[in-house]
Amino acid sequence: MTPGLGVGREAARDIIDPTYQGVCELRLTNQKQRISALQQVPLLAGLSRASLGQLAHRAEEVEVRSGAYLTRQGALGSEVYVVLDGSFVVRRHTRTVATRKKGEVFGEMSLIDGMPRRANVVAEKDSTVLVVHKRDFEQLLDTPRIARGVMQTLASRLQEADKRILG
Repeated sequence: MTPGLGVGREAARDIIDPTYQGVCELRLTNQKQRISALQQVPLLAGLSRASLGQLAHRAEEVEVRSGAYLTRQGALGSEVYVVLDGSFVVRRHTRTVATRKKGEVFGEMSLIDGMPRRANVVAEKDSTVLVVHKRDFEQLLDTPRIARGVMQTLASRLQEADKRILG
């Protein structure tokens, strides 16, 4: 067990990227709190309360320490992350390309295309995420409104990348 955290390092590695080097703690908030947090995520706005309840029950809430890597560039992804609190920097090699804050989602591209992660994602400060595993994310994509929201998110990120590259 990691002292004072209530979760062993092996469990942390199973929840977070396999090359995870930081420290995390599973959080056990009640179902109502999780549903309430998910209702604030724009990407999930199209889900019914019952669907949000199923997602809240299956997803894992994890506290991530400042400086911990949630994903590693080049690693295969098997989760999507919903930021419940805090913030993360997205880095390709040594360059910061984006930040993700409360209500934002990241990690979906690797699940959609099956390619390795394109960036490192590092906690800027102590943060909390909801970890949605691949099978649950794929079920979410069966909801047309969610699938459309994911496409809009990806299109927006592509436009941001174009602006950075082309000026």
